Amino acid sequence: MAIAGKFPGADYADERCSAPPDGLQSNLGRMPVATIGDESVGQSGAINFLIASECGLMGSSTMDAAKILSICEHLKEMITAFYKIAPWGTDLTPENADNWFDGGADDTTGPADGSKRDTRFLKWWSGRIEQCLGGNGFAVGNSLSLADVMIYYIFAEELKAEECNEDLPQFRREPFGNKARTLATLASCPKILASINAVSANENFQKWLSVRGVQMF
Repeated sequence: MAIAGKFPGADYADERCSAPPDGLQSNLGRMPVATIGDESVGQSGAINFLIASECGLMGSSTMDAAKILSICEHLKEMITAFYKIAPWGTDLTPENADNWFDGGADDTTGPADGSKRDTRFLKWWSGRIEQCLGGNGFAVGNSLSLADVMIYYIFAEELKAEECNEDLPQFRREPFGNKARTLATLASCPKILASINAVSANENFQKWLSVRGVQMF
């Protein structure tokens, strides 16, 4: 929302609840939900689509929107693969870290080799996603979209010391537990790097980083 120039307080309410409030039927009684007026929707994919659509971040055509959603699904699959070797809240072991960042399947062009599906690690996912992106500095089309935001979030989002609780482990503050190794893998993915840079260079996004404060997770 910040990329569209919308910030909490003035433009929307960002409510963090210690217990589920009432009115969560749209997400089966759970958080999170997004509410506009008297209507709500749950599930992260639907919430992302709603907010991105309201903020003009779903491309200029239905095909653009479909491509954006497809990239988001690819990223979701990659995260699922990562959590198989590093369950949420745990760090990679040295051996798994070497596999995730440097090893695994390397068939990043042509038909995917199904026999290697269990060893599809960061090199495979980033190499394949790279080929899905446009060549104009953005993931899809000629402007920022939800796909760029999600690419940044997955590959580049990090928390500075002043943006998190002091007891949050360092590996949970960096992409895939190690920003340096993530960026080293992405060195051969100029389109992904261009997408990340397009988000990080956005003036409104920089404003958001300066005011977001401590992230409660």
